[in-house]
Amino acid sequence: MLTDLSTNLYFGIFVTFFFFMLGTMLHRRWPILIFNPLVFAITSIIILLMTTGIAYDDYNQGGQFINMWITPATVALAIKLEKNFVYLKKYYTAILSGIALGVLFHTGVLLVVSLMFRFNEELVATLFPKAITTAIAVGVSDSIGGIVSLTVAIVVFTGVLGTIVGPPIFALLKIDDPVAQGVALGSGSHAMGTAKAIELGDVQAAMSGLSIILTGIVVVILAPFVLSFVAVLF
Repeated sequence: MLTDLSTNLYFGIFVTFFFFMLGTMLHRRWPILIFNPLVFAITSIIILLMTTGIAYDDYNQGGQFINMWITPATVALAIKLEKNFVYLKKYYTAILSGIALGVLFHTGVLLVVSLMFRFNEELVATLFPKAITTAIAVGVSDSIGGIVSLTVAIVVFTGVLGTIVGPPIFALLKIDDPVAQGVALGSGSHAMGTAKAIELGDVQAAMSGLSIILTGIVVVILAPFVLSFVAVLF
C-alpha cells in the first residue's frame, strides 16, 4: 500500500513537511541536535526510503516542488540583511574582514586538501560552497559544476559540526564577545549555527543571521575565480 502511495505526486511533499514539522515539535520539547528539524527530516526520509524500498525518483515527484522555493528563499535573505543593517554599520570592519578572511582560509585549505588527495574538479566544486546556507550553496554548486545533492549533504554536515564544536571552542579560547560568537557561527555553520546563536543571545543571533548573507555573497563572488584557478591547477 505504501509503495502505491509513493507514486502519488503529493507523497513527497507530505512526507517532507510531516517529518520537518515533527522535528520542529520535538526540538521545541527536547532541543538536542538530532531533533534539529532539518537534520531530523533528512535522516527520517532516508530511513523511510531505505526500509520501505521506495525509489528516490518516486519520492522526488513531489519533493522536487519544494526545490522550486530555493530561489525565493535566497532572495528573502535580503530581509534579514535589512533588519540587521545597524549591526553591519557599527561593526563593519570586524564583520567584513572576519568573513572575507574566513572564506579565503577555507578556500586555501580546500585547495591544499584537494591537491593532497587528488580531488577532481567536480569534487572541488561540490565542496567549495559547504559553509554557506543551502539556498545559496545549491546555486553555487550547480553553476560551477558540482554535485548538488552531495553539496546539500555536506552543507548539513558542516552545520551540524559547527553547532557541536562552536560553543566548546568559545569556552576553550575564552571568546566571550557576542559579535565574534555570532559571526563565527553564522559564517561557519549557516542556519544551524544561527539556531545555536539564538540560544546564546540576541546579539549573537543578529550577527549570525547577518553573517549568513554576507558569507554567501563573498562565496558567490569568489566562485568563478576559484573555478578558473582549479581548472588551471588540475
